[in-house]
Amino acid sequence: MRATLWRDLPYRDARALVNVFTTCQPEHGVGDDMAIEQGRRAVQSRAFPLFVFDPRKGERIHERLSLHGNPSMTEDWAKDGKTGKPYTFVDYARTEGRFRRQFSADGEPSELLLTAQADRLRNWRLLQELAGLSK
Repeated sequence: MRATLWRDLPYRDARALVNVFTTCQPEHGVGDDMAIEQGRRAVQSRAFPLFVFDPRKGERIHERLSLHGNPSMTEDWAKDGKTGKPYTFVDYARTEGRFRRQFSADGEPSELLLTAQADRLRNWRLLQELAGLSK
């Protein structure tokens, strides 16, 4: 991602947008040593997918939009490396203290979290479609 950023900074023929995720450790309830891992989890769970829109790549959106860097780009959810199961937004939410109140005592996610997960999946599928990766 860093190489892409440095390559594209001098480009002047169109506007650029750089959107970067990072945790706020105290507010998100994440340990100080976990920022990089949380970033990976945010990407893996589709909470914060990586994408690059490069107008130099072609005339059509699917030529210009790249989802390179996201795990399992053609799948709905990336697989958890340890369990082999889909790693969803709810799984990501379990790793951050700010979502603690969105789980019942027995660990069931709230309707709000399930709605957020469905929203993340819709957003991911839209990005796949725009990038020419839909099934």
